[in-house]
Amino acid sequence: MKNKETKKIIFQGKPYNVPPGGSLGLLALGNIGVRAWKEARDNYLEKNPIAKDEKK
Repeated sequence: MKNKETKKIIFQGKPYNVPPGGSLGLLALGNIGVRAWKEARDNYLEKNPIAKDEKK
């Protein structure tokens, strides 16, 4: 998932870009970070059907 499409979440009053490939910082955020990553990943896979093959 090398695309730069991101989802933005607000964490402690600051915007954070959630990449579809995820990051260690999202894991540190816990459930909020995992949910944001899953949403960013799902949106990326919907827009890029070829990427679904990479997921497998």
